Amino acid sequence: MPRPVTRGPQPATLPMAEPGNTAPLPLELVRRDIAGDRPGVPLMLRIRVLDAVHGTAVSAAVVDIRHRDATTDDEVRGAQVTDTDGYAEFRTVHPGREPGQHAHIIASVHVGGYLAGGRTVTYTGPLYIPEQIAGQVVGGLSPTDDPQPGIGGMLTVVPRDRFDLTAGLLATVITTVGP
Repeated sequence: MPRPVTRGPQPATLPMAEPGNTAPLPLELVRRDIAGDRPGVPLMLRIRVLDAVHGTAVSAAVVDIRHRDATTDDEVRGAQVTDTDGYAEFRTVHPGREPGQHAHIIASVHVGGYLAGGRTVTYTGPLYIPEQIAGQVVGGLSPTDDPQPGIGGMLTVVPRDRFDLTAGLLATVITTVGP
């Protein structure tokens, strides 16, 4: 019996990407640690991929994430293959943002294809950092309210140390894919 999809925070809905808009994934991007030695607040990100219709885990999907570097305009990118329970985990840094924009991570889930070649179906959308956390981590101008995403969703983010956000953050999200 599948577990309910909507227990806890609302899952992030990733819509199907336009066919032909995804390039082959370089194998060097398949890694858990995508932060390397980049400066910024450490962020451990755990994404679970579920089938939108049945609520079951999607195993062997490729989760490809990218976001703006914390201190420059460079992009941080990496990919993981989901395990049998639909989980993929990444070690990164809290994303930077354009002034007045919400801090977010773009997630793409590739289902039904070979890792290095043509994936058959891709779902993609933004995963937002709650403004309560992002406003304390990223300086400069920021939106005052959390986004109300029609696509994508909000990450659940908690500090590792409630007194020191720079010690690191833990973020989780459930994403749903499918018709």
